[in-house]
Amino acid sequence: MPGRRVIVHAGFHKTGTTSAQHYLRANSKHIYPRSALVFPVHLANGAARMAIRYSRFKTAALLDQFGDDLRAVLTTIEPKNRCVLITDEKLAGRMLGRDGHTGYEATPALMARTEDVICDVFGHEADVVFLFITRDHSDWLRSTYTHNLRTTRLVMDEAEYMQTYASAANLVDVTEAVAKAVTGTVYTIDLEDLAHADENPARPLIDLIELPAHLRKHLKPHDVMNKGPDDTLIDDLLALNRAGLSDAALITAKADHLKRVQT
Repeated sequence: MPGRRVIVHAGFHKTGTTSAQHYLRANSKHIYPRSALVFPVHLANGAARMAIRYSRFKTAALLDQFGDDLRAVLTTIEPKNRCVLITDEKLAGRMLGRDGHTGYEATPALMARTEDVICDVFGHEADVVFLFITRDHSDWLRSTYTHNLRTTRLVMDEAEYMQTYASAANLVDVTEAVAKAVTGTVYTIDLEDLAHADENPARPLIDLIELPAHLRKHLKPHDVMNKGPDDTLIDDLLALNRAGLSDAALITAKADHLKRVQT
């Protein structure tokens, strides 16, 4: 008989993860009776940071430290008769294109170690479920481009970026590799299929925790978060990244420019 359900929502980046997390947090008083929630803020200085470092350097020591840090968080949870939902896209590793990072090759190993830790903490009979939201190849790749353009010193134009990282844009390939690396169930859903869901894009998480109707009816929609810059800003941001400014000056220049446009 399956034990406690533990849901791991590990991404992907730019598939509505931030919006889902804000939705869960905004409605947490209605969700807590059914599920304990582990947010990025609980993992940022430990497991999430180690997941990013492991995806860059892929050493056994970093993978071990990732597991230890995740265990330290999970052992503080007192779930009682509830399930547990862990949501943080950084658990899948470093974002594509960030300082030249080429993809999610490390994600299967990170998810396998995540499953091991969950079973150590909550028992080997735990019902471990992984959820990944995917996205159309071109739309997702372009979304990572505009995000990196805004948040890093990316100097590639869009065409060069799309060509450089095209081979890493099939997120379904990553989820299939994860399914081979773990024994739990791996669910995937395309972001487009959530476009009209009231809980978009948290609806599949609400379904997986099996939130009962008397709690679900109280859930309130939440605004979309972490949207990329408007298309009209792409050339301006690229020019700033290529301008040779110091890190501090570049951050200030981008913030000032975005503020002027918004006003």
